[in-house]
Amino acid sequence: MKEVCLVRHGDTDATEREYFAGWMNLPLTPRGRKRILKVREFLGERQFDGVFSSPLARTMETALLLAGLDTPLEVCEDLKERSFGQWEGKGWRHLRDEFPEEVAEWERDPLRFTPPGGESFERVLKRVIHFWERLKGFPNGRYLVVTHAGVLRCFLVHLLGVRFEQTFALRLDPGVLIVVKDNEGFSQVTHLVNFEVEP
Repeated sequence: MKEVCLVRHGDTDATEREYFAGWMNLPLTPRGRKRILKVREFLGERQFDGVFSSPLARTMETALLLAGLDTPLEVCEDLKERSFGQWEGKGWRHLRDEFPEEVAEWERDPLRFTPPGGESFERVLKRVIHFWERLKGFPNGRYLVVTHAGVLRCFLVHLLGVRFEQTFALRLDPGVLIVVKDNEGFSQVTHLVNFEVEP
């Protein structure tokens, strides 16, 4: 059996000021580091047989805080956040003013819509499936996967067979932990935990 701990990176300037980060290379804020230490405390003395991270700074920093400097870390492009293209660095209100037609299109079809200069979640989902199929070939054990909210939603679509828009019923705060147990291809989500920290 495999136990896969999927973790969203900790807080960044983008999560605190509520704008789309996408491929922006942002570090964790002090609050973000504090939240990830809470995740580490929850995980206890777990040792991981493999640690995988998106190549962006916020996920790499999160992975190192959770797994320690001595644990080998594999950087995976498949785990990178969706590229929001021209929308990166902009908040929702700004987008509604500047790109009203595109926002309406996104709301109609959140999986297939592509922001100007960016990529669709459908494309991210293909990356997620590619990563998961590869992970299934690894030996049984415990694995840590550090990634982003949009990528986690794609994992839930793939593992649970739900529609992409249904995943918005789930709160995926910075630092959220989703534990998946996989037994010869049969996967179950056993935990979804958000961690509260003081502002």
